[in-house]
This record gives sequence, structure tokens and C-alpha cells, in this order.
Amino acid sequence: MEVEAYYHALRKHYSIIPEDQAFMVTMDELTEVLLCTRRNVQLLIQKMSESEYIHWIAGRGRGNRSQMIFRTSVRELVMAKAKGLVELRKINEAWRLLESLGEPYLKQEFTAWLYPQFGVSQGEDELDVLRFPFYRSVPHLDPAFVFRRTEAHWMRQIFNTLVVYSAQDQRLMPQLAHAWESNTDKTRWVFHLRKGVRFHHGKLLTAGDVAYSFRRMMEEAEDEWIASMLLDIQVLGKHDVMFVLNKPNQVFPHLIGTERFSIVPEDIHTLQRAESFATLPIGTGPFRIVRNNESMLILEAHEAYFQGCPHLDRIEMWVWPNYEDQTVVSDREKDVQILYSKIQIEKGSNPSLSQLEQGSAYLSFNQRKPGVMQDVEFRQAIHLALDRQRMVNDLGGIRQQPSEGFIWNGAERRVSSGSDEHAFLSEAKRLLAATAYAGERLTLYTYELLSNEQDARWIQAACRAIGVHLELVVLPIEQLTDASVISQSDMIFAAEVLGEQPDITLMEMYTIGNGYIRNHRSDQEKAWIDGYISRCLMEEDAAARMAILDEIQEQLKRDYRLLFLYHTVQVAGHHASLNGITLNAWGKIDYKDVWVRRHADFDQRDM
Repeated sequence: MEVEAYYHALRKHYSIIPEDQAFMVTMDELTEVLLCTRRNVQLLIQKMSESEYIHWIAGRGRGNRSQMIFRTSVRELVMAKAKGLVELRKINEAWRLLESLGEPYLKQEFTAWLYPQFGVSQGEDELDVLRFPFYRSVPHLDPAFVFRRTEAHWMRQIFNTLVVYSAQDQRLMPQLAHAWESNTDKTRWVFHLRKGVRFHHGKLLTAGDVAYSFRRMMEEAEDEWIASMLLDIQVLGKHDVMFVLNKPNQVFPHLIGTERFSIVPEDIHTLQRAESFATLPIGTGPFRIVRNNESMLILEAHEAYFQGCPHLDRIEMWVWPNYEDQTVVSDREKDVQILYSKIQIEKGSNPSLSQLEQGSAYLSFNQRKPGVMQDVEFRQAIHLALDRQRMVNDLGGIRQQPSEGFIWNGAERRVSSGSDEHAFLSEAKRLLAATAYAGERLTLYTYELLSNEQDARWIQAACRAIGVHLELVVLPIEQLTDASVISQSDMIFAAEVLGEQPDITLMEMYTIGNGYIRNHRSDQEKAWIDGYISRCLMEEDAAARMAILDEIQEQLKRDYRLLFLYHTVQVAGHHASLNGITLNAWGKIDYKDVWVRRHADFDQRDM
């Protein structure tokens, strides 16, 4: 505990004693107040005296009373300390200090001071700096281990892939490769690299880096689906690389256009920071990372970027836990942010973008477990117990509407809470009574995220209403990507966000070795899913692939193996001076094309 927290404890205990007034106290009293040993109290008194928090006049002899004078208020002390930590870029430590005191008024005052620090600033050097809050740090930015949408988003700022899918143009576009081709039966694909592309540390991109990146992916990510497709990767020259596949594959270029196949330099292990590559990765992308810790992520423009230097010179993401719950504090400050928060945008006056997320929250039943999980009537009972519209209404936030699949088609049935609810619950209880379920406690797993935990508790309560008892198990996402951990669960609550190529995301989701849905499927289910995916790999047309994937989804729904719950809305608010703002598939802003209009009063009629 920080010395400031001990000072807070003293002031709370001796609240009637004003600052600058001496009072008598013994060491025995202080050990009780501070819950410390006598030796630790002596050390704390020394530290408080050196920091000029107190003035201490020791009494002579053991047991004699000493004099103490409080020299500052808790508010002044804590605010000065917290501001100093922010200036040192130790934001996480500042929040820990405030949390340890448990005084809402201090957090509110600190928030009022911190909020104006965000937005766009320009110094005397005319560098454009964008600073915004986010609720957690992002220490895992190695392309081989991309678990979450936020990390996938940052991949796009730091790295490049051989090709990239353009949602606007609805086709693959060149990126690190300027062209690609295949043999007739689609078992050999050759990619021709751009010349003159540089990594952030100055190294020129070669075919060796591409080959290394894919071999590393196959070695590091043991469950990587694409590893089962590759027979060989051949470097044909400095700027040409060939992938040899074990069977025809029409969509191979689409598969390797996702963030996991970002290209990294082959000299990783010769660099001084090789051991921290996940935290400080090196790519060829528009921004390079200069700092990444529990307090902030800082990126600077990659001036040698092959597609042009970004307009923003620096991006700072400050880690602010639970920033969505804080209050916007003044009219001037409402519109200076980039905010990924529906609540904050509704409080403020920011111009905002929103879109319905392609993807869905879902509940998966473990079909590899014997017992009640195998009973279709049990699964149907849970289905009827979960009133999706009530879930959306009760929990709110970015939960937008009930879902019947991963992709919203505009025709979802909305089961209303109210008149039908009693009938649904009665039918759920009737179905449950016909199963072998005897009241035993079942496990519902999810990964650490406030909204996930809220959802899981809601599901727990809804199941309890029909007599099903669930034990919630909340784990770090890194643990819940372990197939052995997934296999222990009876049910998993999670959500899938589809990328720029929804069909490719779904194909990966159904096949990737550490996926929730795949690891809950029986061997028979896996076999027929794999058969459908094999058909997808031979389809050049995206619509035809989606039709096949819809068949998988419908089969999983038919016997209630997978329950779809709701779609979310993605929102981002921003200051009116920021231009080039668009939302990507993860609901985030790609910063490369963002630029700042500084002359708000400019009128073209003056030209």
C-alpha cells in the first residue's frame, strides 16, 4: 500500500483534528490505526515526514506520547501525487492509488482534471497528437496469438499482410504483394512483393521475411488451421515466394489476408527486444510502437511507410479502467475525444459513427461431455428460458437486438417479454422435467470482461428460474483459449465478431483448434463441419461460401447445440475537427487516414 493510503487512514481516524494543529499520540495507538507493526509505523512516520505530509515530534522514552501535525489535506496530497504519476506516464499507478482510498470525490476530481488531457493537440513543432482513453492495456500484439478484436485492430496499424480485403470494393487488394497468381488446380500460389518496403527498424522486406512469418506461425501457434494446408513455402527470389498446398484451394489469398498472417521480420531473434516482441512488435505498418505497458500504448508515424506517411504523428491510448462509467465534466470537454463508448457519446455532443456489428453473442453446449449436455430437451429448455429481448432490455449498453445467427438479415423474430414469457417458462420446465437433470450444478464459462460477466450472471438467473443451477467460471482469455480448459466447461458464453470478410472469419471459427465452438463439438459434428468447410475452399464466389456456412449454422441451431443471443452496436465518437474517420469491422477507427482540420472557420467562398 502506498504511503498516501496510510496518510488517508490517519486523517480518516483523526478527522476532527485540523491541519497545522499539533495533537498527542502514542506509537501503540498508531499501530492499531495503521494495522502495522511498530517497526513499520516508524518507517511510515519517517516517509511521511520526509514527504512533508506530517510534522513529527517524538516523545522521549518508550510509551511516552509524541506530537503529530498534519501538514496537508488528503485531497491536496492525493491529487498532487496522482497528477505527478500521470505526468510520468504512470497512469495505472495513479488509478491504483485512487482505488485504494475508496473515496468517490477524489476519483471525480481526478477525472475532471484528466478528461481534458484527451483529444487532439498540436505543439510548437506542429505535430498532431491524438490521445484517447481505453479500459485495458494491450500487451499481446504478436500476430501469432491474436485473441481479441482490439488486438486485431491494432494489428492493422502496426503490420501489413500480403493482400488485404477491401470491404468498400468487395475484393482483395494488393498490400505487401503487388500481384499474385496460381497454377490451374490452385495448389501453388506465388506472391510478388513490392520493392523498397521497410520494417520499422529499417530492414527491407524480402521473401525471406514472408517465409519466416508463416513458418513461425505454424511453429508458434500449434492449432493454426492453415498449417494443415501447407506442404511447403519456397523462396523463389528476393521478392517472390510460393506456397505449395496439399489440395486445391480457391480462397487461399483470402485466408492469408487476415491479421494473424501479418508479416514480421526474420531477424526478430537478433534484436535486443526479441523477448518482448508481443509487447513491442515490429512491422511494416503505418505506425510503429514506441511504448506499451500497463498505463499506455504509444505509436508514432512510420515516415517510410510504403503507402504514404500517416497524417497523425502520434497516437496515445491511455489505460483508464471503467472510463465508460465516468461523467463527462464540462461542455467544452464533451467533444474533444475519440471514444469507443455508447454511454459517453450519449452524454456528450460528439459527432459519432455507429453500425450494427456483424457477429453475435452466443451460448455453446459441450457436446463432448456425457450426461445432460447430450439431451436435446435440456438444451431446448435453456433456449426457452433465455428471453433474448428481455436480456437486451435488462442489460442495455451496446446490446442492440436479439439474434438468430451470426449475421443480421433484417428479419430476426423478436420474442417479446410479457404475455408469452409465462408460456415459455412453463414449457421450459416441462421439457426439463423429462430429462435426466437432477439439480446438479453445471459450469458456465466465460472470459474476463465486465459485459461478459454481466451476461453470464443474467443467464445464470434465467436458468435458475426454471430450476437449472449454473456455477460461473470467469477466466483470463488466454486460459480460455486452451482446448483442455474449454473441454471442462458444460457451457460457454462468448461472442464472435466477424471481420472484413465474414465468410473467412466463420471458416476459421469453425476450424481453429482453440475455438470454443469447435472444441464443444463431437467427433461426428466436427467431421460434417469439416466437410462443409472443404466445399467452401473450392468456391470462388463469396455468396456461395456464405450459403454453405449458413447450412452449418442451421444444423447447430436445429438441435439447440448453439444458442444465439443478441447483436451489438458499434459506436465511436470523435471531435468535429477529425476527418477521414470510418469504422472498420471491429468498430474501431483505422488511424492512417485520419487528419485534423485546424481552421474551423474556413469558408470555401473566401477562396
